[in-house]
Amino acid sequence: MGRYTFITLLLAALALVAVGLSVFDWLQPGRFADLPLRPAAGTLVAVLAAWLASRSVDRVADGLNEGRYRWQRRLRHMLRVDRDERFREAELFAALVHLLIWLALPLVILQLWGLSRASFDLLRSFAWTGFNVGQVRIIPAQLLMGAMILVVIATLIRWLTGRMENQWLARTPMETHTREAVATITGYVLFVIAALVVLSYVGLDLTKLAFIAGALSVGIGFGLQTIVNNFVSGLILLFEQPVRRGNYVTVGETEGFVRRIRIRATEIETLQRITVVVPNSELLTLHVKNWNLRDRYGRISCPVGVAYGSDVRLVERLLVEVANRHKDVLSEGQAGIPKPVALFRGFGDSTLDFELRCFIRDVTRRFFVISDINFAIDEAFRENGVTIAFPQLDVWHRSLPPQHDDARRSADGPTERAGD
Repeated sequence: MGRYTFITLLLAALALVAVGLSVFDWLQPGRFADLPLRPAAGTLVAVLAAWLASRSVDRVADGLNEGRYRWQRRLRHMLRVDRDERFREAELFAALVHLLIWLALPLVILQLWGLSRASFDLLRSFAWTGFNVGQVRIIPAQLLMGAMILVVIATLIRWLTGRMENQWLARTPMETHTREAVATITGYVLFVIAALVVLSYVGLDLTKLAFIAGALSVGIGFGLQTIVNNFVSGLILLFEQPVRRGNYVTVGETEGFVRRIRIRATEIETLQRITVVVPNSELLTLHVKNWNLRDRYGRISCPVGVAYGSDVRLVERLLVEVANRHKDVLSEGQAGIPKPVALFRGFGDSTLDFELRCFIRDVTRRFFVISDINFAIDEAFRENGVTIAFPQLDVWHRSLPPQHDDARRSADGPTERAGD
C-alpha cells in the first residue's frame, strides 16, 4: 500500500467515523452535547475532499507529462510537446490549483467552526480588494487568477504556433526552418502582449513600466550584459538561421544535434544522448562547424596501411570497389559529387599508406559508414591476399671487438671456477 493510499484511507475512515457520530447525535440529541461532532466531521470531510482534489490534479499533471492515455498523448502532440519534454504549462497550472485548494480549505474550516460574518467579510475583502505596498495595489485573488489566465494563454499560444508552423504556413512556399522561425517569433510576441494584458488585469499601471525599464537599464549595464547578449543572439539565430533545429554541429568541444533553439540558449544533444545547453552568444562568437547547413552530404576518409611488396594497383581497385558497394556512398555524378577515390599517400616506416575518400548521403551517419567500410576493407584484403601492415622494429645487436671484450671482463673482476 502506497503512502498516498494510506493517507486517503485514513482520512476517509476518520471522516466516516465523524459523520456517523454526527448522524447518531442528530438521531439522539444531547448524547454528545459536549463534543463538537458536526464541525469535526465537516473538517475531516473538507480535508479529505481537498486531499482527493489535490491528488486528482497531481494525477492529471503527471499523466500529461508521461502521456499515459491516448487523449493525453494527442494533446501533447497537438501542443508540440516533445516525447521527452515536460509539460511545463500543465505543471504550473497544477501548482496554481494546489495553491487555490489549500488557501480555500482554511476558510471552509473556519466557517464550519463558527467564523463570524464580519470576520469572513474581512477575509474576503482582503482577498478581493487587497492592500497597498507603497503606491502599488496588491490584490491576492487577482494575482492568482492572472497567473492562471497567463498559463492558459501560454498553452493556447503553444497550440497556435504549432498550427501556424505545421498547417497554415505549410501551404506557403516557405522552407521548414523559415516556418519554424516565424512561428517561434510570433509566439514570443503574443506571449509578451498577453503578459502585459495580465499585468494590467492584476492592477499594475503599465505607465510605470517606463520607470522599471529605466531602473533595469542600470542593471543591464552592469550585471545583465550576458543575459541581454544571449537574448539578442537568440533573435539573430532565429532570423539569420546559421544553425537550425536538426543540424549536426560542432561548437568547441561539443558535437551533436541541435534539438531546440530558445531565446536564451540552444540545446545540443550529443551522440551519448547528453543534452548540452550552449548560450546563444557562443554560437555567434565561436567557430561553429555545421555539418549539414545546406545539405546532408559529407566526405569521409578511411586511412589504411598495407605491407611493403603489396600490389598497389590491386589495393587501389579494392578500396574503390568497397566504397561503391556501400549503399550510403554517393557514386560519380550524383548531386554533382566526385566519385570515390583511393589515394596513395606515401611510404611509411612499416606501411604503404593509402586513404579512401568518398562522399556519403548523410554526414551525421559517418561513424557508422566508416565502420562498415573498414569491415569491408578487411574482408576484401583477406580474400585477395593483401596484408594490412603493422608497426615493425628491427633490432641490430652489434658485437664488441676483442679488446673491448677483454676490458669488460677485467672491469668485472676475476671469476671463480665452479668447484673451487
